[in-house]
Amino acid sequence: MSLKNKKRNKPYHPFIFGIVILSLILLMTLTTFANGTKKTPFTLSEAVKIALENGNDMKTALFELKKSELTYQQTKADLLLNPSILSELSNQTALLVAQRNYEITRSNQVQVVEEAYYNILKIQRLVALAQENINRSQKQLENVKAKYSLGMVAQIDVISAEYELSKAQSDRLNAESNLQIAKMNFNQLLGRDLNTPVELTSELTFKPSVVDLKQSTDYALTHRLEIKKAEDEVTLKIKEVQVNTNDYTPLLNQKKSQVDLEVSKVNLENIQNNILIELQQNYESLKTTERNVPLQEKNLTKANEYLRIAEARFDAGAITSIELIDARNDAYEAENAYLQAVFDYNVAMSKFYNSLGMSLEERMKSFSDDGSKSAPQEQPTE
Repeated sequence: MSLKNKKRNKPYHPFIFGIVILSLILLMTLTTFANGTKKTPFTLSEAVKIALENGNDMKTALFELKKSELTYQQTKADLLLNPSILSELSNQTALLVAQRNYEITRSNQVQVVEEAYYNILKIQRLVALAQENINRSQKQLENVKAKYSLGMVAQIDVISAEYELSKAQSDRLNAESNLQIAKMNFNQLLGRDLNTPVELTSELTFKPSVVDLKQSTDYALTHRLEIKKAEDEVTLKIKEVQVNTNDYTPLLNQKKSQVDLEVSKVNLENIQNNILIELQQNYESLKTTERNVPLQEKNLTKANEYLRIAEARFDAGAITSIELIDARNDAYEAENAYLQAVFDYNVAMSKFYNSLGMSLEERMKSFSDDGSKSAPQEQPTE
């Protein structure tokens, strides 16, 4: 090949190289876009973690904590010019209270996200039940129309079947609307765009609890942050009494600090009692909802059996289509009641856990991928 030909071919190499580079960039962009739009299924623990890191409520709580930290630093600097033991104690306590409030908000947020998670699972199942009801109503309408054409049923049977189908379709639309709102609320808690697709890995299940109330009570009295806040206040008032107990502090100021101490002790006792009442209420609610699930399950079994018998009797011409519709409605309502009972139980368990005052680390450990948890229970004695 001549030197002239070599010079003629050389300019084509950078052009081809550029096309390859552009192709790679385009491929990477499309891949990134596909990954960004891909649904991410959540376990309960993953949802809680994201909400605590990115949720707007937690961001607001964190900003409030930072404001308190800045106030603490400013007050501490001011005290360098005007030293005061009581002011320094008060400043430290104010920061500690702010930290306690932040942790309480985080703990409560776990329960809020958990309930929102269960709500989506419930409504997703309601949508499925509504579709099953539509399918049954369509078959019923076709059956009734066929019998009406043969003169075996009255026109009112056709009208009733048409109404039931329309009602079933309306129920499905209502359930889908509620599901959309539930997902938007879930995204809001997680700090995501409201219209981001939501996919959950769990199902709403019933697992009877094993809870020891005495041990749970002891745990709550030891770990509830509200009690720790009140105890911090008592500690501050004790130190104030100690500081004011001297010959240089006016007697009225000494008495006032003593009264403040007694008030803080009464407040601590009230908070402890309120927590005990809350825990007892949540425990009773847990047990009530736990007993209700098997009852609703039996009612569902009974309704399904009545429906099976009604379908057989209708095929034999022993009952009207309206009676069969009533049996199907009873079965559908029983399915919904059972689902609601399972949801109520899971929410009651969530609230019971929240009233224990478990640390976030312990609560996160208590979650499994299916959302089930194990509560504090009595340890066997040797």
